[in-house]
Amino acid sequence: KWSKIIADAFQKWAKDVAINGRSNVPITQFDPTSFIESAFYEGGEAQLVELGKILGMGVKFDIRSPEAEDWIKQYAAKQIKYISDQQKAAIRQTKLRGFQDGLTIQQQRKLIKEHIGLLPNHIISVGNYKASLLKSGADPATADKLASKYRDKLLRYRANMIAETEGMAASNAGTTRANLDAIKRGIIKEDEYLEEIVASGLKNVCDKCNSFNGTQHKIGKGPVLQQRSAGGKVEG
Repeated sequence: KWSKIIADAFQKWAKDVAINGRSNVPITQFDPTSFIESAFYEGGEAQLVELGKILGMGVKFDIRSPEAEDWIKQYAAKQIKYISDQQKAAIRQTKLRGFQDGLTIQQQRKLIKEHIGLLPNHIISVGNYKASLLKSGADPATADKLASKYRDKLLRYRANMIAETEGMAASNAGTTRANLDAIKRGIIKEDEYLEEIVASGLKNVCDKCNSFNGTQHKIGKGPVLQQRSAGGKVEG
């Protein structure tokens, strides 16, 4: 659910920047904070329902702990910075092309508006694809149309990559926070339960994450959560 919401929001942001961006080419950021918060809390609430079934009792408490809020703020900030850095890298790549290929400011502006939101290597791919079309004899209009389709495909790929990473990570973190809070409040005993990673059968799961499938660990001590808390990047 949240992966789709985040992906749609990202693509809308990229479209708004490309079409409605000012003539001096703004560097804007896609802010996923509200989506991360919603996925986090919904994941936690879903876990409370599951705990209630296991324990045979109603489980309800305020998940909005200071620790939970800190996780959201730290995680969201990192991702916003990550995307902002990519925006700057994308613009640098276009400026480099302008210098190397002699593009005018107007041409550079058009390229930035067309490709803002893509990863730098995707911008290069779109440029190379368009150049190859022109070299093979395609007329400019056709080359523009096909390159635009390729760009939209890559943008959807990035949107889905961000969405799946953000949505799943936030939801899983909410689940873990619910478990930790249940331990803290004496609802469940820490030595009676383990968390298990389930990755098998899901789409677009990398080999590293698949290698954790079926592994069990103490609540809050999973490898992915530990990597995030240490500042590691798992997006991609």
